[in-house]
Amino acid sequence: MKKRIYILCAMFCLIAMHASADTENSADTTVLKRRISLGVQIGTDIGGAIPVPLSNIPDKFNPYPQLSVSLGARITIPLKDRKWALGTEITYKKIGLDADARVENQKFEGTDQGVKKTQYYSGTAKMHMSFTMLEIPVYAKYAFTSGGSHRLVFGAFGAYYLDNEFHVSATKGYVGNEPDQFENSVMPESPIDMNFDSSLGSWDAGVLVGYEKNMFSRLNLGIRVMMGFKDIFTNDNKYFDYKMLNMRGTITVSYNLIDLRTRSKK
Repeated sequence: MKKRIYILCAMFCLIAMHASADTENSADTTVLKRRISLGVQIGTDIGGAIPVPLSNIPDKFNPYPQLSVSLGARITIPLKDRKWALGTEITYKKIGLDADARVENQKFEGTDQGVKKTQYYSGTAKMHMSFTMLEIPVYAKYAFTSGGSHRLVFGAFGAYYLDNEFHVSATKGYVGNEPDQFENSVMPESPIDMNFDSSLGSWDAGVLVGYEKNMFSRLNLGIRVMMGFKDIFTNDNKYFDYKMLNMRGTITVSYNLIDLRTRSKK
C-alpha cells in the first residue's frame, strides 16, 4: 500500500512539473486576476494519543516520539480579497510514540489456570503506539497584509487509519484478578505482552491551527498544532476507562508545482 502511494505521488509530481513548464512558456495575453496553486508537500509530526482527562497520565511517564516523513498534495484557492485563501490537502503519514511508564491496574486479557479473563497489572511497562493514515485537512488562510507572506492557518481535518497499533509490554510488577490484588509477579525476563489493536477505531477528526511563511515564490514553510476529537478506542473497548485523543505538532514544507490562473482579456 505504501509503495503504491509513493508511486502515485511521484507520477503526480512529474505530470505537474510538465504542465507548469507549458503554462509558463505560453504567451500571456490576458490580465491575471487570481491564481490557484497545486503543489506537493512533505513534513513530519511529533505527538501521539494522550489520556483525557490529563489526570490519567501516569506520574512516571517518559515519551519518545517516533518521527516519520509524510507525503501529500495540496491545493490553495485565493479569494478576491488577497488576504484570504482556502486550502485542502491529502497526506499519507505515520504518527508514532514509544514510552516508559509506571501503570496502576491496567486491564488486559490474561489467563488464570488456563482460562481467559480480564486481569489487572501494576508496575513498570513499555508502551508503543502508531497510526498510519490518510489525512485530509480543509482550512482557511489569512495574510496579515494583502498578498503578504505571513499567514495564519485554521480549519478542520479528517483522517482514515490504514493501520494502527497499541501495545504494552509489562516488564516488572504484579498481576491480579481484581484491582490491587496480587496473584503473580512479572519480571523482566518473562514480560507480558498486551495487544490492544482490536480496541482501536478506524478514523479521526479534529481541528488545526498554525502559521505558514512563503519563503520564495513557490516554496512554503508551515507549522501546525492538530487535535483530534475522537477517542482512539472503539465504543465497546473494555480495557480503558478513559478516552485517548491524538494530538500532534506538524512541520510542513510545500512547493507549488502548478499555478492555474483565472484571467480576463486585456
